[in-house]
Amino acid sequence: MAILFSDIEESTALNERVGDRAWVRLIGEHDKQVRKLVSARSGHVVKSQGDGFMIAFARAEEAVRHAACTISRITTQASQPDTRTHRGPCGRSVGRGEDLFGRNVAMEASVAAQACGGEVLVSDAVRRALRDCPDLEFDGGRETELKGFAGTHRLSAVAAAQRLMLAGLG
Repeated sequence: MAILFSDIEESTALNERVGDRAWVRLIGEHDKQVRKLVSARSGHVVKSQGDGFMIAFARAEEAVRHAACTISRITTQASQPDTRTHRGPCGRSVGRGEDLFGRNVAMEASVAAQACGGEVLVSDAVRRALRDCPDLEFDGGRETELKGFAGTHRLSAVAAAQRLMLAGLG
């Protein structure tokens, strides 16, 4: 299972800038487009988190190639602030009702917090899972500490994300 977190970065400032009514319309359109994309790509919205989502996919490639890059584009077009999207480690999680829990989910949330605006960030486990996708390129990566996890962890940005979005492949 692959988990994706999305977030509209600086959403409070955007709400302040456009006003409450425009914000409600904007977030409603954003939510509609993301849910449509997730459904079309055989994903499952685990939960909406205010201005972002927690989404599950069966395969890492679906999460990164189709969803993360396209959600980043949808969010940028809808709001024009920076966005951050994260596809976390492949692995098991524990379901409880419609929600997901467990170490992998916690790690994914920690990685999401490390993403910069517009960045599609993946863990080393995801990068390894995508090694058979030659059209997905990654930057050199960076070592970082993740809140609540011992040691450092290697995180990489999808270098081809912008090209994929422009080519309409997202």
